[in-house]
Amino acid sequence: MVYEDSALTRPRRSLKVNRTGGKLMERFTRFIGVDLGGGRGKKTALAVLERHHDGVLVTRLCPRPKEPPLYDKALVAAIRERAERAVVCIDAPLTLPPCLRCSEPVCPGQDPCIDAEVIAMRALVTVEPADKRDRRRGKPAITPYTQRATDLYLRKRGLLARETLGQGMGPLAARAAHVVRALAPEFRLNDNLIEVFPRATLELSGFREPYKKRVDRRIDILASLGDLSFGPGVWREECRQSDHVFDAVLCAYTGYLRERDGWRISPLAADQIDPQGWIWVPPEPTHADEATDEAKAAPAARPGERLRNR
Repeated sequence: MVYEDSALTRPRRSLKVNRTGGKLMERFTRFIGVDLGGGRGKKTALAVLERHHDGVLVTRLCPRPKEPPLYDKALVAAIRERAERAVVCIDAPLTLPPCLRCSEPVCPGQDPCIDAEVIAMRALVTVEPADKRDRRRGKPAITPYTQRATDLYLRKRGLLARETLGQGMGPLAARAAHVVRALAPEFRLNDNLIEVFPRATLELSGFREPYKKRVDRRIDILASLGDLSFGPGVWREECRQSDHVFDAVLCAYTGYLRERDGWRISPLAADQIDPQGWIWVPPEPTHADEATDEAKAAPAARPGERLRNR
């Protein structure tokens, strides 16, 4: 199945020009995607995409067959070797929930808390639990010791988002925190080091069918990305064989979309300048985008009809 219209397959915006008429230099020309696994496991995958004509070219996938796993030292080295004009896009929580960053010696409780992110989280969850039993028992709407505002923002947009420190996420979040520190100071959060969520990138762009256990679906999705191609010796088949490699490619591609389309952090974040944690996904459509989609869905006018309607 080929998907003909989505945020991923729309034509690229034209490049900005400066006052002298020359093209502005793009900040990033290399996009490194990392599907992060456990520190002792073998599931971590890395993909490198390079600017190529009007799109990106996959130039490296690793580990390749018979290559050793990407444990911490190998992973950091692989990223640093390709650091020039690169943005690193990691599928793992790169920051901790607000309660774990808090320096107050005594917690005042969630309701009176004045931490900017906790305030944003309360604003994102304005609806009480639907279950009367939950309301009666006082089930909390947010848990800022396991969640961040960005987790709730994705949920608000209709995604079943992971929790930063939800079940089974602790070891992964701990490894991600280590990788962030190991890559400093060359890589800075929300600049050339970003947190991504490949499944969210796909779902918010119209690709909602499962792909983890459906190898042909992964190939269909890749075929739909007209500005993504594979370089010599780098085989699309590797994404068919490994969903981790596929996710690494999507991580890097998300970073490319962010740069190509000029994504910005949502005003719903706790702090747009220093959000302390943000998952980069396709932004919410603007009114112009919605009008374009409606125009595409509308039936074409018959010859002369437009003139008669003037």
